[in-house]
Amino acid sequence: MRTRIGWILLAAALWLAPSSVSAQYYEVPQTRFVGPLSHPRFEDGGFFIAFDAVVWNLDRRIRNQTVAIRGFRDSDGSVTGLPPGTFIGSGREALNTEQLRGPGSWSPGFDFTLGWRFESGVVLTASWVHLADTRYSVSAGPIPPGFNVGSLLEDSFLFSPVSNFSPDYAGPRDIPQFTPPDPANEATPTALYGVWNGADNMQIELLQRFDMFTLTARIPVWDGEHCRTYGLIGPRVITMYERFKWRTVDLDEKGIGTAINNVDYTNIVSNRLYGVHLGGGQEWFLGDVPLLGGFSFSLDAEAALYGDWVKGRAKYAREDEGTSASRARNFFRAAPGLEAKASLWWYPWEAVQVRIGYNFLALFNTLASERPIDFDMGVISPVYNQTNRLIHGFDIGIGFVF
Repeated sequence: MRTRIGWILLAAALWLAPSSVSAQYYEVPQTRFVGPLSHPRFEDGGFFIAFDAVVWNLDRRIRNQTVAIRGFRDSDGSVTGLPPGTFIGSGREALNTEQLRGPGSWSPGFDFTLGWRFESGVVLTASWVHLADTRYSVSAGPIPPGFNVGSLLEDSFLFSPVSNFSPDYAGPRDIPQFTPPDPANEATPTALYGVWNGADNMQIELLQRFDMFTLTARIPVWDGEHCRTYGLIGPRVITMYERFKWRTVDLDEKGIGTAINNVDYTNIVSNRLYGVHLGGGQEWFLGDVPLLGGFSFSLDAEAALYGDWVKGRAKYAREDEGTSASRARNFFRAAPGLEAKASLWWYPWEAVQVRIGYNFLALFNTLASERPIDFDMGVISPVYNQTNRLIHGFDIGIGFVF
């Protein structure tokens, strides 16, 4: 009995042995190594990265507001012998905020994108668009155009109607350096009372900053042999920062200036938009070119709705930081938006893609201080206007699939 059982066990072991050996030495099919920017099955999805150089145009929401005129006010009547407050000079406009509009400027920047493509075809991307600071400036000095300073040099002075300021802004005790109409009158050191009365130089400047952070889910809707349609949805944050600055320099009778007699007025408007964008797009395959690769064209269109948290900050401050006066205001409003993007794609290699595109972004119901100066220092309440903005420009970049 034991012998028969032993033969049965031996036969079973010999029958199973070939199967066990084959499983142990089974060879996995060889795959071709294609480098870090490629892999055998792109349809499985994976990580990708893209970097675009952008050149966009930001509109400037600023209107006509006179900042300074030529001449000065005889504060105490000691210059002319006329009633105190008499204006002396031509009163010609020397500086206006609308001069900041001028020719438009294109702001360089970048668009940095990270993303992941799932096997289902859904693509998630996170992008950051940043534009370099854009500055516009205009100034007015003691010599007007044509060197027409007036017969008594009265137009070599600048005047702005700032009121309700404290003695901290009285300015230097300067005496007008020209012969008054009546030599019997002797000008006093307080004849040109106030930094903005008889100033020597004024400058206005507009600074703009722009950032946009976007998360997007691209969802396939229809995929054909030569074209595909997809939906787009996700959150977005846009920050638009604008700072208007007005600098006034008032020299003493010896032509010496100090920080205590220089005053800066700033008006900062910061729009922070938080919302959701929704839309779709379509891409058309244009064909292959030998030795160059494939080409396609895409067109995206989206609508968005944002909550716009706006900060308005207006301030007068001496440059020695000895004193200042300011007012802060906050606003909230709903701000819809539209966006369109046209792109030409080039695929020189299966893991590399190059894009040239044009972007159009419209934002409605935002805020701007189009006439940014409030000359009443006792209130400092500049007007903040409802406005629409148009941002557009070109970009070119490259992406890599890992």
